[in-house]
Amino acid sequence: MSGYTIHSIETFADTDQCLVRVRAGGTEGWGFAAPFSADITARCIHRFAAQYVLGKDAADFRGFADEIIRQNYKFLGSFIARSAAGIDTALWDFAAKLENKTVADYAGKKRDAIPLYASSMRRNPQPLQSEADRLAGFCEQYGFKAVKLHPGIPVNRDVDFYPGCSEELVQRTRRTLPGDIDIIVDVNGNFSSGRAIEFAGFLKENGVCMFEEPCPYWELDEVKKVREACAKIGMPVAAGEQDYMDTSWDRMIEERIVDVAQPDLLYIGGFTRALRIAERCAEKGIPVTPHTSNRSPIYLMGVHYMSVIDNPYPFLEMGVEFNDWEKAAYTNPPPIDGGSARIPDGPGWGMAIDGDWLKKAEYQISKL
Repeated sequence: MSGYTIHSIETFADTDQCLVRVRAGGTEGWGFAAPFSADITARCIHRFAAQYVLGKDAADFRGFADEIIRQNYKFLGSFIARSAAGIDTALWDFAAKLENKTVADYAGKKRDAIPLYASSMRRNPQPLQSEADRLAGFCEQYGFKAVKLHPGIPVNRDVDFYPGCSEELVQRTRRTLPGDIDIIVDVNGNFSSGRAIEFAGFLKENGVCMFEEPCPYWELDEVKKVREACAKIGMPVAAGEQDYMDTSWDRMIEERIVDVAQPDLLYIGGFTRALRIAERCAEKGIPVTPHTSNRSPIYLMGVHYMSVIDNPYPFLEMGVEFNDWEKAAYTNPPPIDGGSARIPDGPGWGMAIDGDWLKKAEYQISKL
């Protein structure tokens, strides 16, 4: 692969999605930056990231994301990591295509089928029973063996939509789903540690198998309190989707603040950095499953990721809202068979990009 000098980085973006194309030596690779406010990420790619990649040998791509983050020490934040991820994922696609392999095969694929869980984004559906029925329908239709609920209001300091709303949603879902369907509950940092510990006991009593992001993610000491209390009752705690700083991951892994690690491949700074987290977690016996809450290309990349890591959690997240924007930029999400996803055919990510979307997207280029 050596000898391919990177000569241009292009972005195609709207507010929801940002595709990144890297070109070197007559070959190109396509990547993806995190969804949501993706037009801002595109601008950050050209302002803060491209200059540290242009003119470099594509063979050295595994070090680029770290370098982008390091060089932007005065501007550290989520958008810097998102910018690094767009370039990193494009270069994984580039490298795999040079060998006519999928990214999974290029990275050392260990499994072909990735079991999925149905992830609902409806926080206060009315009536609540309608959500339980909807998830039961998805399990029957697709063969899912697990679901995720998102009750409560994110980072809202113990305030619910109304008293008992979250508890009722969990109970109705547990009563409605067959007993062999696992339930994961993600409150997106809604709770103080005290309230989270109390809620964890309720979840255990109602057959929930995992408690995700109990406290605001930056409050690691609070999350640690919850995890230590949950360990006594056998309730696994998961977190990590928002985290991109190495120091945070160092603490979460070394101090066992989480039982299940959930890096977002694009929030964390790309596939390379997410693979490193999986390797470190494997050394500590911590299973990993990435945050892939919608069916945009992040879900496709998550399937590749789960196929290569040594320590996968039993399920990968798949959003079940089926919003139009999620597939606007590409046309071939991984096929589902018996509740599991499979990597699409084709080299690289195997992503079939929608040409009509590209024509409408905001275009920018940085080049030598």
